[in-house]
Amino acid sequence: MIGRRGILAGTGTVAALAMAGTARASTSVLGMAGPVTRLPPGSEAPQLNDVVAPGLQRDVLIRWGDPVLPGAPPFRPGNVTLSAASRQFGWDAIIAGLVKMPPADDGVRRLLMVLTHPDVQMRMAFPGGSGPAIVAGKMQGASVLNLAVQNGRWVVVAGGYQSRRITDGTLCRISGPAAASIGQTVQGVLAPSIGSVTPWNTVLLPEGRAAGWIKRLAGHAPGFDSPGVGAGFGWVVELDAANPMSFPVKRTALGRLPRAGVACGLAADGSAVVFMSEDGPMGRLFRFKGAAPSGTGEGALDAGTLAVAVIDGSHIVWHDLPAGLPTLTATASAGHRESGFDAPAGMAIGSDGTLYLACRGNPGRGISQINPLNPRAGNGTGHLLAFAPEGGDPGAKRFAGRVVLLGGNPAHDSSARYAPGSTAWLRAPSTLAFDGRGRLLIGTDQRGDVTDTADGLFAMHSQGGLHLLYSAPVGGAVGGAAADPQGKTLFTVARHPGATRQADFADPATRWPTVQPGMPPQTTMVSLTPG
Repeated sequence: MIGRRGILAGTGTVAALAMAGTARASTSVLGMAGPVTRLPPGSEAPQLNDVVAPGLQRDVLIRWGDPVLPGAPPFRPGNVTLSAASRQFGWDAIIAGLVKMPPADDGVRRLLMVLTHPDVQMRMAFPGGSGPAIVAGKMQGASVLNLAVQNGRWVVVAGGYQSRRITDGTLCRISGPAAASIGQTVQGVLAPSIGSVTPWNTVLLPEGRAAGWIKRLAGHAPGFDSPGVGAGFGWVVELDAANPMSFPVKRTALGRLPRAGVACGLAADGSAVVFMSEDGPMGRLFRFKGAAPSGTGEGALDAGTLAVAVIDGSHIVWHDLPAGLPTLTATASAGHRESGFDAPAGMAIGSDGTLYLACRGNPGRGISQINPLNPRAGNGTGHLLAFAPEGGDPGAKRFAGRVVLLGGNPAHDSSARYAPGSTAWLRAPSTLAFDGRGRLLIGTDQRGDVTDTADGLFAMHSQGGLHLLYSAPVGGAVGGAAADPQGKTLFTVARHPGATRQADFADPATRWPTVQPGMPPQTTMVSLTPG
């Protein structure tokens, strides 16, 4: 196999690879971290363990089945009960973001971590690929975790004051202009995808394709048998994670459609701006702009204007959608369908107002459908876009777009493009976040496909150079990233390790992180620190 060193001539060694052998894993609050692999340069193929860049130390913080709430029983794979699943960390996970906490009297640094649990692959979660749907409904949703610094390292405080599970059974409030037609409350959050922290310190959890979950749960879980139950799902859910007594709120002013991700910021006039990517191979980009200047906090997302991005050469222009209930309840039917992107997913807003968009790739795009922002036909390796708004205002009408990178292996794909100085290449960019150093953190997700490179967490510097920080085990993806705002710690997730296309509960592609006979692989949140 040709290594990254060979294909990126003159760019140096792969940042995530070091000397051969298996390093001793550091302990965490769990008391066991699982093996971590360090490999010789050029060995970018997926491994049975995760791979950590030289100069970084990895700690395991929490895994599928570990306790989130007080009273959570020990994890018993293959025999997870309804009560256990309601209190334990979910099967899959993507970081939505970190919520800042006020300084504590005891001087201990604390943060709140919010993660979504988008899905449960039954073949990987249950023996024989079959299990109670009502239990699976508790394995999805979201988790709120208390993090604290102990002995210089971040750990999860199981059963902390704000610790919380959001599931198919969580009571939610409905707000905004569609509430009168839907009802004031609804039970459950379904299929939440890539979330975002708001400038006012709440978290947005965008519901994705909920229809499959409704079908699964009908006849098994209370509240999912009504013919009109679907109207309560497909919304953006706002969660006040710092208040454990608060109800999640479904904000109907942001429209109803299956979302892959959201990113929240402020327009120049102080109003809230939420960018939303549509889940699909030709998904579109939507924007909500709040009606009230300086409108943040409660009610900031209850009135405003929905718009869809229309591609105009290398620019996008925001076209307002018609006001009214039909647009809100069937937003996907209201926008321009010709301006789709190649499986748009996660987003991040830079300090200068630039919006970055990860596109996972779309092998179904034809030659007649290419444009400056989707420049390749029949390519599933994905690309990264940047949109600079006029005047640096995320609420502006027109954004100038550019392609930041084109994914793929440069040794075999002449269309792949990376900035000079890059020491890595990638496929299927999915999640985006900025760290405190201004680096753009890119997580990839090949959906379990085994290719010539593992899914990983990459850092892109301001000059554009791409470097690999961490790789998930075979079959796994990377579920986002977040940075300690006052330190050097990065948090990321190795999603569903072992879940290759042919794998199942009895025969996974790896049993990481425990690597114990009879133990299934587990989605795992880790920290990466210099050391």
